[in-house]
Amino acid sequence: MTVKNIFTSIIAVSVLSIFCSFSAKATDCSISINTKASVKCLQRKVSSLEARLEKTKKDQLVLPKGAVIDFNAKTCPVGWGKFKKDKSGIISINTNDEIIKCEKL
Repeated sequence: MTVKNIFTSIIAVSVLSIFCSFSAKATDCSISINTKASVKCLQRKVSSLEARLEKTKKDQLVLPKGAVIDFNAKTCPVGWGKFKKDKSGIISINTNDEIIKCEKL
């Protein structure tokens, strides 16, 4: 290859990379031309996260107060208390020490 061909190839690659870089988007909002663009990027991200949070809230199973569930844990999670035997006296036999019966508060 001649020097002219090498130089032409370098210029062509440089021009091509410049044109392709305008369509690039940073997912972390770190590549921005100015502060205004950074703020808009962050606002889009916040809106997206808020939408995902709302969808997650809608998809959650809502259990009524007093529901009794076995958890594979040593303690009950927040919002739950250790289940105490009810008036009927019915208790399930638990052979696994890692499972705890909890009642929703």
